[in-house]
Amino acid sequence: MSLLKRVPIGNFFTENNVFLAPLAGIGDTTFRTLGRRFGAGMTFTEMISAHGIVNNNMKTLDLLKVTKRERPVGIQIFSANEEIMSNAVSICNSHTADLIDINGGCSVKKVLKTGAGAGLLEDPDHFYRVVKVCVDSSVYPVSVKIRLGLTEDTINVIENACAAQDAGAILLTLHARTASQKYRGQARWEYIGRVKEALRIPVCGNGDIRSPEDAVRMITETGCDAVMIGRAAIGNLWLIKESVRALECYPHQPEMVVPTVEQRVACALEHLHMITSLKGEIRGVREVKRHIHRYLRGVPSVSKKKESFFRASSKQEMEDAITSFLP
Repeated sequence: MSLLKRVPIGNFFTENNVFLAPLAGIGDTTFRTLGRRFGAGMTFTEMISAHGIVNNNMKTLDLLKVTKRERPVGIQIFSANEEIMSNAVSICNSHTADLIDINGGCSVKKVLKTGAGAGLLEDPDHFYRVVKVCVDSSVYPVSVKIRLGLTEDTINVIENACAAQDAGAILLTLHARTASQKYRGQARWEYIGRVKEALRIPVCGNGDIRSPEDAVRMITETGCDAVMIGRAAIGNLWLIKESVRALECYPHQPEMVVPTVEQRVACALEHLHMITSLKGEIRGVREVKRHIHRYLRGVPSVSKKKESFFRASSKQEMEDAITSFLP
């Protein structure tokens, strides 16, 4: 029986159960739009400071802009301050979105120092209050993304997952590592299964999905409702497309389609054209450098030509560098 399904999110259903993760510094409108075009059932903004929203910081507010082509999309916000989170959500109500997502998983030191991100997991009662004020303030459904806990010795994922559900969250995403692990070691999928057993709301699993087979295995091993693909999708959006196909074809295993050099070049060019159109040439070329070399990873001679991407200062120079890989 097919593992592909739509996931209920408040008053709407996602197109499928393969989601594109919120990625700091990566997950802008262009990346989310491409993610949807490659089949992601839902996308998320990169994490956005609730303090920046409340303080009317223009760069922060720019991150709230969502287009029709990338929806359904969740706006992910972070702070440990209940009042700030409530006020930020109230401001988000006037922006286009489908979901408000609370970041309870960021392991960056400067975020943890404020008690935000994975810092929220230290005290499930406080986490409950943060989620509750967001639910009470939001016109959109509210979800959470969390980790196992702060450290191996303080894993309290079930307590935090139940707190989020009790506070009114309608979806929980679990990155199955502790904050102290960051992205090291192996994600412990068994905890995704335990959370799924403990909750009534849909559970999305995250961590170590690097192939379509991983997406299938996560669902069959844990029973989770959806999978979330993060870093492995950077420059490899075909992973989303192939994961959707693998879930749809289950229990049959379709032959994996490997993108050609021409397809990789075409997608890199599309990314370049989209981001420069939205953000202007100077900013667009600067920011696309985070992606371009990954589109061409594994292509012969990419390491020798990699420097040309980083030297490019104009759209034309970047375009020339990309097309130089065409046979």
